[in-house]
Amino acid sequence: MSRWWYALAAAALALATAWVIGPTGEKPPVQFARPEPAGAVAAPRGLSRYASPIRYAYSPACDNSSVPCGPWILVAWDGERGALPGTDAADSLSLSPDGTRAAYLRTSDGAYAVADLRTGAVRALPVRQKDGTVGEMFGAQVPLFSLDGRHLLIQRDHLDKDDEIVLENPMIVDLGTGAVRHLPAVGQVVGWTSAGLMTMTSRRTNSLPGHTTSASFTVWSPQGEAVGRFTLPGNLAAGAVPSPSGRTTATLARDITPDGVVGHGIVLTDTSTGKPARTVAPRLPADRQATSVLRWDGEDAVVLRTSGPRGETAYHVVDLATGAARQLDVRMGDVADRLLEPAELGVVLGKVRQ
Repeated sequence: MSRWWYALAAAALALATAWVIGPTGEKPPVQFARPEPAGAVAAPRGLSRYASPIRYAYSPACDNSSVPCGPWILVAWDGERGALPGTDAADSLSLSPDGTRAAYLRTSDGAYAVADLRTGAVRALPVRQKDGTVGEMFGAQVPLFSLDGRHLLIQRDHLDKDDEIVLENPMIVDLGTGAVRHLPAVGQVVGWTSAGLMTMTSRRTNSLPGHTTSASFTVWSPQGEAVGRFTLPGNLAAGAVPSPSGRTTATLARDITPDGVVGHGIVLTDTSTGKPARTVAPRLPADRQATSVLRWDGEDAVVLRTSGPRGETAYHVVDLATGAARQLDVRMGDVADRLLEPAELGVVLGKVRQ
């Protein structure tokens, strides 16, 4: 897919801040700010072997500019850092939950690849994204490792004739055999459970009092078979993230007020009944607010993205028994923060607990 349409979108957004206005009464000449990336991070010739799992990866800025450059940078639990060759910091990356593998779209030939970060081995998958991806900012689905790391969800995207983004039917790739299973049109990808991939389809409803929408969830086995279904009202479905067992979903409860968005905690919903089981109040620092549930860490904790008073992004692991929050050591100052892809999209979490 050509990136020209998105380059034009970027130029249009940049116009508001990058033009230089001439004397009154004259048409202002337009000058776009084009920061030149200096000191780009060079990709190593071969993939390094990491002795400890990867904590997170980030899309780096060059010489303190907001322009991402070079490959993604991996940060291991033992402090080792290194570039991931074959990647572009502007493209999507995924890490396995145990921090030992990375999946990405290879820049050289447009093939999806999986790197074993312990051995340095790289395997190209039989799936290609011919013209690149539009990126997560514009609605693309990043690859997702299954909980055991044996399968990978890939959902390609392209632009239609009207430059609208189209997400193609998802695929599940067996990373051991390379076999690809094609799923039917399934709506929105939600995440993996131990039983398989969970997807969601929303619809308007008159059957749930007090709700205008509901959502149907389906769990697909790695072999492409539907093995579970349940329904939630729309307010509990939006942003819902399934637990590893699939028995519970976590959703942020928020209200929009004249003073801003007010958080009311993490709602845990029993998928067998479709009703909230309990609400957990995360004990975050006073100046921080949860903005999204990213994933679960086992059955007893969730990982949150949070925002500070000036919009600073951070990541916290919340114990669902006590509400205690532990901030992850992610250096956001290293991350590129660009107009069409904010810093929060430039961080990918790996193993969050040592």
